Amino acid sequence: MLFGNNKSAMSFGLSGDKVDEHLAQLPFLFRNVAPAAKVLEMGCTGSAAALQLAIMRYNVTGIDYRSYGQQNANLRFLEGDFNSHDFGKERFDIVISMNAIEHFGLQYYNKAEYFDKQADVKAMTKVKELMNRGGQLILMCKYGIPDLITESGRPFVRVYDDKALDVLLSTFEVRSTEYYMVGSYRTVRQVPKEEAAASRHYQGSGTYAFACISAVKQ
Repeated sequence: MLFGNNKSAMSFGLSGDKVDEHLAQLPFLFRNVAPAAKVLEMGCTGSAAALQLAIMRYNVTGIDYRSYGQQNANLRFLEGDFNSHDFGKERFDIVISMNAIEHFGLQYYNKAEYFDKQADVKAMTKVKELMNRGGQLILMCKYGIPDLITESGRPFVRVYDDKALDVLLSTFEVRSTEYYMVGSYRTVRQVPKEEAAASRHYQGSGTYAFACISAVKQ
């Protein structure tokens, strides 16, 4: 196994004196993920999930249009755009989206000239097609008062509320949901849904809420 030089993928929620959502998301993943099965992580660059599950002997495929840099015998990496990649007849038992779906179609990461407002909904439709019936979705995303955050003048991240999540999760049965707040990049704490739902994403301050969801395809 090689760890490579992708430091962001190996930070596990700690980077210098800052913390981020991975401190809560990785424990949620390992508490809720189904037993060893065929896994797809969409937007895997910057996440430790694909590599850790591969080490745990899951059969893992990760896809991202940015390079990944990690290797394991149980891990296959595909470099490209999830929405346009042809998976053929391949199907998965578990699909993971850790801080990824909220960036789909936005210009900050892909540097494209276009802005696809519905790319996240298109991606979730494709996820359903790629999953075996009864398969598990683990979705982690920004949550609170809905917003579209920009960075350097480009759309950067969506903040979802319940209405937007209902669109993404149609035909899924939600089994478990937890809500967390990151405070000024220094604390991560679990909070009631009502507190997370009333929060704003304070750009640049490191204060935001996120949701961790485990659901099953019907």
